[in-house]
This record gives sequence, C-alpha cells and structure tokens, in this order.
Amino acid sequence: MGYLKELLKEVDGILNSSQASETQPPEERPEDQDDELLKALRQHFDHETFRNGQREIIEAILDGENVFAVFPTGHGKSLCYQLPALMLQGTTVVVSPLISLMKDQVDALKARGVKSVSLINSTLSREDYLYEINQLKRGKTKLLYISPERLRSRRFLDLLNSILISLFVIDEAHCISQWGRDFRPAYLSIRDAFNTLYPRTVALFTATAPPDIRKDILNILDIPNPRVIVEGIERPNLKLSVLESKDKEQKYTLLDESLLSLQGNGIIYAGRRSETEDIAKYLREQGYNADYYHAGRELYERKRIQEAFFDDSGDGIDIVVATNAFGMGIDKPNIRFIIHWTMTGTLEEYCQEIGRAGRDEKDSECILIYYHDDRGLHEYFIKESAPDKSSLLKLLREIENLKGVGQFRMVALEELILKSGFKEAKLQVAFTYLAKLGFLKRWHNVPARISVSLRTSTNTTTTPTHSELLRQLRQRKVTDIITFCQEFDLSPRIVMDQLAELQNDGCLQYWGKDDLMLIELLQDSEFFDTLSEDQMGFSDYVKYKQSRIDKIVRYAGSDQCRMRVIRRYFGEAVPDDYRCGTCDRCCQNSVQ
Repeated sequence: MGYLKELLKEVDGILNSSQASETQPPEERPEDQDDELLKALRQHFDHETFRNGQREIIEAILDGENVFAVFPTGHGKSLCYQLPALMLQGTTVVVSPLISLMKDQVDALKARGVKSVSLINSTLSREDYLYEINQLKRGKTKLLYISPERLRSRRFLDLLNSILISLFVIDEAHCISQWGRDFRPAYLSIRDAFNTLYPRTVALFTATAPPDIRKDILNILDIPNPRVIVEGIERPNLKLSVLESKDKEQKYTLLDESLLSLQGNGIIYAGRRSETEDIAKYLREQGYNADYYHAGRELYERKRIQEAFFDDSGDGIDIVVATNAFGMGIDKPNIRFIIHWTMTGTLEEYCQEIGRAGRDEKDSECILIYYHDDRGLHEYFIKESAPDKSSLLKLLREIENLKGVGQFRMVALEELILKSGFKEAKLQVAFTYLAKLGFLKRWHNVPARISVSLRTSTNTTTTPTHSELLRQLRQRKVTDIITFCQEFDLSPRIVMDQLAELQNDGCLQYWGKDDLMLIELLQDSEFFDTLSEDQMGFSDYVKYKQSRIDKIVRYAGSDQCRMRVIRRYFGEAVPDDYRCGTCDRCCQNSVQ
C-alpha cells in the first residue's frame, strides 16, 4: 500500500486546477484526517462512506492491479472507476455498450461539477466530435466514454496511443462472453486494442457473471493476474417469488392478483413483442396507466415511453410491458416491482432484470410467473442463433466471392445480410465461430472510400515503406481502397496502418467513414467442407445453452430458499441451512 499512500497524498497536485476549484471538500472530521481516499469520495461524490467492496476495488486500481469486479446491480460499481479516474494521472477510458448509459453517467458527473469528462460516439456532430478530440489531445479529458465499436478504428486507436492511459475500464464485461444473451462481437476487439495501447491498469465490471462466464471472459482478454472481487449478489430489499401457471389463461389471473397487492410503478417483462402489446392493452382496459416497449416500435415512441416511465409527477406511465429491449440504462431508483410474464433464458438474465428494482434500497417485489411451455421460446432462440455446418459454409463462400485483394475482403454488413439471408444476430455469432475455427480474422473496420490530402512540405523522415506508399499516392488519387490496393498489389490492412502512421507524422491527412469490415481469409471453404459438425463443436454450443435454461427452470421449481439457489449459481459458498428470510420459500416455510 506504500504506492497508494504516496499517491493519495498528492491527490491535489494530480487533479488539474479547474477540477480542484469545481468542488469544495466538506469540513474534515478529526477521525478522518488521515483517510485521503474518504476525503476524495466526499469531495467528488458527496458520499459519507463506501459501500461494501468499493474501497477494496479502488485501492487495488490505485495500486496498479488489474481487477475483475462482480457487483450487484445498483451497488455503485461506476464509482469504483470514476473516483480513481479523477485521482490518477492521464486519462481513463471506459468502454460501455449503450450510448444512453454513457450519456447518463457523463451528465451525472457534470452535474456534480466534474467537467473533464467526455463521451465520443456516433451521435456527436462533426463540430462536437472535433472539440472532444481536441480536448483529449490537450490532456483535458480525465474520463472518456466510448463504445466498443470505436476500438475497431485504427485511427482512433492511434489517437489513444498518443496520450497517457492510466486506466482502461470495461463496463458490462459480460458482453464479452459469447455464451451470454448480451454478447457483443465488438467487445472482442478489446483484446486487439490492448496489444496497441498497453494500458497501465485494466478493470472489468459486471453485475452478472457466474464462474464459467468469468473464466470465458478472462480467457478471451488474456489479462495478466487480475484480482477477482465478487461482492454478494444478494440485495435484501428484493423480495423473490414464483407463481406457477398451468396455462396461458391463468397467467392473466395471476397477474391480476399480483397487481392488486403492489404499489408504485414497475416493469412486466414478456418474451414476445406481441405479448407486450396484448398485456398492455389488457392492463389499460383494467384501468392501469400502461404502455408497451419493444425494438419494433419507432425510436421516438420508445423514447417517449422511457421518459414517461421516468416521470414521477403523476402524469407518467406506471407500468411498462416490455421485451428485454427495455434493459441496460434503465436506472430509475424507485421501481417497486418487476414481474416476469415469461421465464428468462438464463438465471443471470433474470438477476439482471430484477436488479432494476429497488435501487433506492426500499422493498420491491420480483415475481416470476412460471409456465413450463415458455421453455420452448428459448429453445427456439437457441436454434435460430446456433451455428451449423451448412450455414457457416454458405457464409464463408459468400465472403470468398466478395470483391477483395488477395485474402482480404471488405464487407458491408447490410450487403452480407442480404446475400446470406442471415439475421444480424446469427451473422455475428457465425463470424465469431469462423474466427474461433481459424477460417478468418476480423481486423479493424475500414472506409470504403477515402480522400487523401498530401502535405508538400514536412520535416518528418519516412521509412522506405512509407516513402513508397507516398509515391503511389502521388501517382493515383485514392477514392476506392480496394481498387487502389489491387492496382499496386497492396494489403488493405497494411495500407490503412500506414495511412494512420503517415497522418500521425504529419505527412498527409485522410478522411473516410469506417463503414466496412475488413476480413482476412485464413482457410478456404474446401477445407471447411471436410470437417464434421462434431469437430466444430456445434453440439457443445447447443448443450451449453440448454443447460442454462435448465438452471432457471430448477430455480422456478426449487423448494429451497430462492436466494440460496441464486448465490450458489454465481459461485458463492452458501451453507445448506442458509435462508434469506424474505423470499416466498422462506416465508412459506416459516408459516408452516
């Protein structure tokens, strides 16, 4: 802890003068005079104490340790990287999967007086983007939020490589694992980013990652010696219960009975879009102020519903009936109940969704209406997303037939969806599987068309390779990367890398939207055709997915304490006689 104590003594010198003047620390208490970390907490966040686990994580980060923290939803995991970001030299980069989630956190920090925080995403105007980039280059940004897709831009990585990155944070880290519902293929680019950026410290955060998912994440990222800190999943203010339905009609009876005993506002989760519409219509007929939310609704409608649900003036929506599209970023503190009309596909999905209730730490009800036939919906989802030999072979051949240079193909996602007939989700899973099997590698995204402006006078010394590219650029103006590379027999990946390097050296400026996937073919489809499905491990994928459905079914049917089942699923050591005392099983047994 020597480094930490020395660092904390220099907090005022580390923070820039504008930050130090933005927030005045509260009056010190005699017993806290030597606790510099607690002083920083009060100065920046106006909190009196840390929650369980927060201090341990923050101290580890400040000591330069890599951290993997599993924290329950609503427990304050964002503070665990925001506070160190303000105390460390350089910039903290936070990879987050949702633009609205980024914006909420940035707005909250600015409302607290922290101005050196920024986000860079696709919603920014060109003027705002250039402003944020300039602030970053000048060292004015302490905390930078980006989407994982941003890391597929080599130019952006080169920009990050030009600044001091003291901490690299991966929020919602469960999105890395291909076994999870929230798997985001773009998160796989993080490992390649590490090989470019070499951040001093890496911190991963998630609310829901059982041991096998944690192992998968760490294997993918290959982070050296992380300290894994698991704070208990249990939140005593969430009251868990399961109501078993014999048929679809009985679900409405159980829903009616549940709502009669509930107060405040809540979310009803259903598995199908049509169900959200039917349930919302039924509730309105019963006099409830309800609306439905799913990905098929127009963006402005979804925004209207979310804003109305967050409106506590009495004029908003009391109940939102939604698919899981109403998910990450729903940070309303006073949600009093979560009802699952449809069983989730995994126990961690269930915990994610009920975790949106009771963030104000007041009692909230979490009710699962369990109907056995709902399992079929999740088995259908598995079938739709699961790879198979014929579909992967078809996709691989489609990619081989696209226009390219040598083994490289530049792929427009929309075009490939049309050619292959795959939905985007299945296409992303297929890409991941082909990469795991060694048939292709996905590099950083590249622009289909670019414009290059050469600078006539520069004092920069170029390498022979760079000099040759500059000579070729003078011969032919680049507009189409593929045509340019074909003409000079060049690799698109190397050309894009060299363009980025020459731009950083001040030899040229280039523009272009990174709108194409750059795919390198490593093995041809003829070899793929010789492999069996067993060799490819497809049955393992399906069995694993089905085993996770089995576990949520066991939770629903268990006669044990609900929280004991959940805690053991997440790898906690829980004694056989453990009782949470608040779930339906514990209360039922106490009555008996």
